[in-house]
Amino acid sequence: MTLRAAARKLAGPLGALGSIATVAMMVATTLDVLSRNFVGRSVPGLLELTETLLVVTVFLGLSYAGATNAHVSVDLLTSRFPKRLARQVTGAMWVLGAAMTVWFIMATAQRASASLRMGEISTGLVDWPLWPARWVVVIGFAAFLLIALVNGFLGLRGEPLLGEDDDADPLAEPAATETEQRA
Repeated sequence: MTLRAAARKLAGPLGALGSIATVAMMVATTLDVLSRNFVGRSVPGLLELTETLLVVTVFLGLSYAGATNAHVSVDLLTSRFPKRLARQVTGAMWVLGAAMTVWFIMATAQRASASLRMGEISTGLVDWPLWPARWVVVIGFAAFLLIALVNGFLGLRGEPLLGEDDDADPLAEPAATETEQRA
């Protein structure tokens, strides 16, 4: 399995989970609004659920955005460079981003561990555990770190970054070559 294929296999399911969480958040919010308008009160737990789903959407979507080249980027400087040099500079930025992400992982893992140990909850209409969402943040950052390292490696070699090489479906498996099809 190539580095690109491994990155796609990691990012695809996490992106799908993030998308599912987005839809679930929309449904929960709609139900809560309908309940407030027709019954006069919120559905207990839906606000807390949507807060957790927002964390899932954002942090599990990080690796997908990195693997599909969907992150916001400014290429004011690198657009003036030759393609290979631009990729190398971008690769170096991905490596620096990966170093920062290691720091994020360490900090959020410490916080998630403490949250789990003390059974941290949010008190609202219902008591809602916070530690699962804190661990989702750690998982999201860890997956993003792997994507950042892959993009850094590819960029430093002057190769297309993840998502740059296939316009139609950024997470699709590469098409088989003519030789592979005959075999």
